[in-house]
Amino acid sequence: MVGVIRHRTVAALLAMMLATTVVGGLLNSPPVSAAAADPAPPDSAVTVSGRGDFANLKVTVSQTKNLINQTVRVSWTGGTPTPSTGFTLNFLQIMQCWGDDPAGPDRTQCQFGGLTALGSATTVGPFVLSRQIEDGDPEETLKQPAGSSSQVYVPFWAVGTDKPTGSGTGNTNDFFDSQVTNEIPVARTHGDGTGEEFFEVETVRQAAGLGCGEPVVTSGSTTGRSCWLVIVPRGNKEVNGSILTGANGQASYLETSPLSQSNWDQRIVVPLGFQPVGQACPIGAPERSLLGHELAIEAVSSWQPALCAGGGALFSYTQLPDDVARSQAQDARLALVTNPIPPDQVRADHPLVYAPVGLSGLTFAFNIDHQVFDNNAPAADLALNGQRFTSMKLTPLLVAKLLTQSYRYSLVPYEDALKNNPIGLLSDPEFLDLNPEYKGFTSVEQSVPDALVQLNGGDVTSLLWSWVIADPDARAFLAGNPDKFGMVVNPSNKNLPLPTSTFPRNDQGCTTSKDDSGNPATTCNLDVHPYANDMHDAARSASRGDSLARQNTFDTTLHQQVSTKIARQFIGFQGLLAVVDAATAARYDLPTAQLLNAAGNYVAPTPESLLAGEAAMKPSAVAGVLASAPRASDPAAYPLTALSYAVTAPATLDAAAGKDYAAFLRYAAGPGQQQGLDPGQLPLGMVPLPDPLKAQTIAAATTIETQTSKSPTSPTGPPPITGITGTTGTNQALIGGTNTPAGTNGTATNPGGGRPAATLPGAVAPASGPPTQVPSLAQQPVVRGRRTPSLPAPAVGALLLVILIAGALAATSSPVIQLFGGGRLRHRRKEVTPTEQ
Repeated sequence: MVGVIRHRTVAALLAMMLATTVVGGLLNSPPVSAAAADPAPPDSAVTVSGRGDFANLKVTVSQTKNLINQTVRVSWTGGTPTPSTGFTLNFLQIMQCWGDDPAGPDRTQCQFGGLTALGSATTVGPFVLSRQIEDGDPEETLKQPAGSSSQVYVPFWAVGTDKPTGSGTGNTNDFFDSQVTNEIPVARTHGDGTGEEFFEVETVRQAAGLGCGEPVVTSGSTTGRSCWLVIVPRGNKEVNGSILTGANGQASYLETSPLSQSNWDQRIVVPLGFQPVGQACPIGAPERSLLGHELAIEAVSSWQPALCAGGGALFSYTQLPDDVARSQAQDARLALVTNPIPPDQVRADHPLVYAPVGLSGLTFAFNIDHQVFDNNAPAADLALNGQRFTSMKLTPLLVAKLLTQSYRYSLVPYEDALKNNPIGLLSDPEFLDLNPEYKGFTSVEQSVPDALVQLNGGDVTSLLWSWVIADPDARAFLAGNPDKFGMVVNPSNKNLPLPTSTFPRNDQGCTTSKDDSGNPATTCNLDVHPYANDMHDAARSASRGDSLARQNTFDTTLHQQVSTKIARQFIGFQGLLAVVDAATAARYDLPTAQLLNAAGNYVAPTPESLLAGEAAMKPSAVAGVLASAPRASDPAAYPLTALSYAVTAPATLDAAAGKDYAAFLRYAAGPGQQQGLDPGQLPLGMVPLPDPLKAQTIAAATTIETQTSKSPTSPTGPPPITGITGTTGTNQALIGGTNTPAGTNGTATNPGGGRPAATLPGAVAPASGPPTQVPSLAQQPVVRGRRTPSLPAPAVGALLLVILIAGALAATSSPVIQLFGGGRLRHRRKEVTPTEQ
């Protein structure tokens, strides 16, 4: 799908190139398959029933077609409740597999067994999380070799490798481990027989051993390699037929692997259809460069297959911070940003055209499970164990605490200055007063002391801080005043210069420990609480229970300190929060918090609240560009609503580029605003643009196409647009205010503000006037002024980071920009996987 340069550490980028070896597999018996179920409805959800002892079980997978790397819901009814004391009996085991047999995959083709080390997190049998096979299964074909005492494992057969002919030697392999696997090793059935889990489906880029979504060409048509979701239900019967009751000294918990043949024979399989990875367009299609912020990536990646259909252009997208994108927008590029280029940084001979293409918002997405540790708690409370919280309310003050390393567990070591502060958000009295449903349902490990945030922020980060400091309580806390419960800000982050386009973490404290031999290892705050590479990385990590934390230990073989990933949080015990855009939160099915707006209401980022947030926006200092309104007084408005604008200088483009960029904008403002899950549609989490903004983009497309390589005073105007009526103008007539100068980061500062009296520049009014020509370049929403040769300081730092990363990659001869239609990069490694879809 979308080709992206994502900002990540050089080490993580170089890790994408690690190669591995291969291992192999066996046969399978006929499964319960979704192929025999009713045809999938238009949304591609599928429900399949179990058989035998599980005949009453019905499992529904929320999406089975047009999949990318995302999260789908797996829900079920008709199960037997799992005991509250642990995963001893009556649970489901869920995994992703590959396989070309229409009947379903072989057990050797499944990604399972990578989380065996997490068994200590709850009560679970010794081989339930493993690929190891135990004696006693009469259906088992894998046996120990004669005279051997070695354990028997189901081998993993990776796609594209030879099928194995014997048993495996362990749970480890060269294609997945605890950091890569997406398996849900145990899934709880609640007291009413229902259950729900959130399963991350992985493409070939996250799981090379499965190859899902790898482009497959058949009769000239390219599709993504299909895969399977496999659910193995477990009851109270072992593979030898014994019923587990716990009486007379009998075992009271299941011990065997789901891959043991008798257990595997009960499996339920659901086919998964994937979009082709990295092959949305024919190789050799004309290429056109796009660059810009992450807020637009989900939409652009979805639109690309439609844009290149029938010989259209292939658009490569380079993800950059807004500041860096703005600095390059005047160099024959189309950039996507939120705030406009300041007028004094615009070349006088290269006026700019702006076109809105996407409406979304910044969110606080979370993955927090109910967890009750008192087995004598009321049955209703115990029944909630493992279920995800779905609601949360946050104030600017709570957010200020989260983002300033002010909770005790956000630091290593804990500082005396914070000794009276709560350990994390979920133990903060202010939070619990606002969210009483969390009281008594979370553990110390789920304290949520901070949020997963990206290393390089952007305009939406500035918007977030503007919302925070507009609140008197948050502003007082950041200045050093304690909250009403006595909590104080981390002194290292007191009196931050806000708003800013980054997430400051100025407390760089470290702690040193020694092993039994006295060898030291030093771990710092940014090891245990690191930045995410970007919002996509933050959302995916939160959905996987991955805090991204690392720990340092002394390796006696290497005689030096080494860094290793800390294990992911176990299913049912997860507690993470991430600051991400609404579309990425939707992609990974993460619930999002309700935020306190200026009217005193708690508002979630719904289509209605985002549209209200857009309606409350004020004109910026640049005609045709609206500024977000974090202090909007509309009770329905979401305070962190943001627009994505495409911006370019038509005078710098040749005719071919102007035509391609115009086609992009027409699609973005037309079919691309239809929301759905199919390629070419607007992703969930984004909201279709209001009609005036669509019309502005259509008009801008015509201006760009007709005014390429022309000076701003060119007498030749574009041809008239037929079928569109109304008036155009320069957005000077306002309602309720005036177009005041921009504030920090280009945001309008007039609190009264006001919207255009009739229409936005390039937009059209209701059909009440004579047909109107599209305005010439001089009439379009453009910026004029002198050119400022230097970049703002944040842009210089971000650009330097881009250069450093690109240089490191060039030194390894690795491809950096992956095009929408380019060939897939085959990533195979044992630890960290790339996160692009």
